[in-house]
Amino acid sequence: MRSMASVAGSPDAVERFGAAAQVAAEMDLVLARMARDIDVQSDVPGGGLAKHHGFRSAADLVASTMGTHKAEAVRLIEVGRALEERERGGTPDPGPDPDEPNPDDPDPDDPEDNDPPDPPDPQPTPQAKPQVRYRAIVTEALDAGLISAKCGSQILVMLDSLCDEVTDEAKEEAATELVARARGLDAFAFSKIVQRFKAALDVEQHERNEAQKRQARYLKIGDNSRGMVEIRGELDPETAAPLRAAIDKMVGDQMRRSRDIPGEDLRTSDQMRADALADLARHALGCETTTALFAHASVVVRATAQDLESGTGLAEVDGCSQPISITVAHRMISSAILIPALVGSKGELLKLGRKIYPFSRAQRIALGERDGGCAKCGAPPAWAEAHHIIYWSRGGPTNLSNGALLCSHCHHVIHDQGWQIRATDTEIWFIPPATVDPTRTPWQGGRARFGTPRPWNKKVTTDGGNGSHSGTPPE
Repeated sequence: MRSMASVAGSPDAVERFGAAAQVAAEMDLVLARMARDIDVQSDVPGGGLAKHHGFRSAADLVASTMGTHKAEAVRLIEVGRALEERERGGTPDPGPDPDEPNPDDPDPDDPEDNDPPDPPDPQPTPQAKPQVRYRAIVTEALDAGLISAKCGSQILVMLDSLCDEVTDEAKEEAATELVARARGLDAFAFSKIVQRFKAALDVEQHERNEAQKRQARYLKIGDNSRGMVEIRGELDPETAAPLRAAIDKMVGDQMRRSRDIPGEDLRTSDQMRADALADLARHALGCETTTALFAHASVVVRATAQDLESGTGLAEVDGCSQPISITVAHRMISSAILIPALVGSKGELLKLGRKIYPFSRAQRIALGERDGGCAKCGAPPAWAEAHHIIYWSRGGPTNLSNGALLCSHCHHVIHDQGWQIRATDTEIWFIPPATVDPTRTPWQGGRARFGTPRPWNKKVTTDGGNGSHSGTPPE
């Protein structure tokens, strides 16, 4: 008879899959080294290996051989290059170009240069330049199997693309924290975190990109050949924030209602968004409704008081995965539908103890400052609800250190599996049960895991209160 663990499927299956995933990760590094070898052999006079096989570049050859996208081939080559640098202790000085003329060589047309040349002075053996420290941090994590090649390449490409004004120290600290944050995240979710770090490290370039996005916004509505109305467009964060917050709120409400009455609402989430957009239009056109659509919805723009005063740095807005500039934050705060929040400031109503059971609006906003959205998985704020860590019925107070923003899925997982939560006013940690992680290693959640590194306009720090995974959860 199979054991209960085998019947349940999870423990044995997860262990087997984890072992297979480790083999795949190691094979990914092997492929990266081989892709880099093809890259080196293709970068020679006359075209090299890639052109010999009929391809324009090494990336094209690698992509064709693997049957994958060129972007994946470029990623492998970049990882292979970083591993190569680490293994040889740095990048050796290539020395003089053999195709360039040497001014010390004799000129055959000048009779004065036909005397035998003096014997050359002994030259020191070229020494390898030390590898850039932030690249070493990433490649060490790759070699140790702490991060996947996909996550490693995202970190390397992002840090390599920063301007010269970003210090090596800031890049090293960012690399260290990104390696820590990569744990347990898929490459897509991690890419959003990497882009937030890029914005925080290179604020001026982020502001330039922001202006370009604003200029490029558009929305097209028209009939297609199938008799459907087709909507296509791209919105910059400032334009999209209120629209996305409103639709997320409406879809979140529908999902909660469908959970309470299973089988009644069979719409997909995409269909719910389409209906929500139509409801918004009817509401704006004067639809007489007895229920306020957004009585409990709010869009919060958050920034540090120092940044708001100086006019530099970055801010955040609900509904957008990337930070915004302080200039845009000032503009959005002037809108009546948005709520400004100063990071670190606390009002009297943020801790109500046991006086009121539901979390107040002020407390809900304060939890949003700490958790961002779902503190465990990073889902949008509109999908999350404020929950008591220690049940109200068991004496749990209604304050920040006993509150957590959780989506419905994570809320059920935490209680069904027996996760523990430790929180303060500024950070939140999740301790998995032994059935999930035998070591019960704490995972930091909230903005410290999913958000932009703070303070945004300073160098990235790695202390436990600013997003590091090496800190200790509160007792």
